[in-house]
Amino acid sequence: MVVLVKIIEPVVDKQISNIFADKKLSKKIKKELISSTEEFTEEKKMFYKSIIKKIYIKWKPLIEESINEANQELNK
Repeated sequence: MVVLVKIIEPVVDKQISNIFADKKLSKKIKKELISSTEEFTEEKKMFYKSIIKKIYIKWKPLIEESINEANQELNK
């Protein structure tokens, strides 16, 4: 699992950077995401949901394709 996180982390970082073009803003947001996981105000909840939704929309087709390929390999 640690290896998977190390592989995915740069990709997620890039996704966040793409969503927020300003690098300083994306680093600030990444830091905020990491440090503020204990208590969600309604504003924070909506903010995080927006980010997660944008990342998920980009990743979902790749995840589904990978699952289909894995299932095909398993069925061989």
